[in-house]
Amino acid sequence: MRLTRRTAALGAAALTGSLVLAACGGDDGGGGTGDGGGDGGEEYTVAVVLKTLSSPFWLQVAGGVEDGGEAAGVEVTLAGATAETQVQEQIDKVRAAITQQVDALVVAPTQAEQLQPILEQAVAADIPVLLVDTDIEGWDGKETFVGTDNYQAGVTAGEYILEQTDTGSIAVIRGVPGNPSTDSRIDGALETIADSGIEVVADLAANSDRAEGRSVMADILQSNPDVSIVFAANDDMALGALEAIKSAGVTMEDILVIGVDGTSDAVASMTAGELDASIAQNSYDMGRTSVELAVELLEGGTIEERVDTGVTVVTQENAEEYGSQLEEQAADEDVAG
Repeated sequence: MRLTRRTAALGAAALTGSLVLAACGGDDGGGGTGDGGGDGGEEYTVAVVLKTLSSPFWLQVAGGVEDGGEAAGVEVTLAGATAETQVQEQIDKVRAAITQQVDALVVAPTQAEQLQPILEQAVAADIPVLLVDTDIEGWDGKETFVGTDNYQAGVTAGEYILEQTDTGSIAVIRGVPGNPSTDSRIDGALETIADSGIEVVADLAANSDRAEGRSVMADILQSNPDVSIVFAANDDMALGALEAIKSAGVTMEDILVIGVDGTSDAVASMTAGELDASIAQNSYDMGRTSVELAVELLEGGTIEERVDTGVTVVTQENAEEYGSQLEEQAADEDVAG
């Protein structure tokens, strides 16, 4: 456990104020301002900078952020890059939050090596940093990491595959090259099926993007028309792969397709009998827990250095029930501005 560096200054302050969400568009990082309400106590500002706000998964995280901030009575600013590949945009939004002298910073780093220097600037400015969804291994400047054990999520995917078949050929589709979260998912799955009769025939990246997932899968089918299993490191790429499979005239029953995240689009595909499964991260819990822990620090408390929010295996059998839960939790799409 770790004590906040701001305990002496902030420990006695009362939580007041209202939740203010700011759009991510614009160069100022989407910072919002509150009305400073309350009964004379200090209002905290927690800046949350996600990888992007342009996909269903991150809207689920944002929904948790909204509810966590509202429940705690703190001001929250919410920002994200236009795409997960836009690392400099995320760096600029973190820098803006530091300039605005927020009380705490929650970040889902796109690329660990590139984000760490700016996060170290936040720590130097006495702003506690909490990481969500993606860890920066070996960096002791963070207060905690809140998120899925991505390697274990991959193991779960591998176990699901082996429950369906222990033979065939598999194509795996990674996210942004060097992204530790998506790489760990692929690695966990491949190591789990390593001793089976499943042959790896393709291992390619599609930048966590649906259109690129479709393009990569089309290329895979050209060179490996008999591929029988596809595991993509996120749902957007899995859904893109499905589009390519349908365009190629492959019978859906002949190929097993699994994604990761448990997005609303993936749920709709499973309900329609297309996508076979998604290893769902508990994304709403990630967002809500990260804000709650930030507030706990600002109140002078201690928090665990690692909070695992777990995974849920969503299949065509339980997709409808899971989808109802997602509808209740997601942020409005206009949060991205």
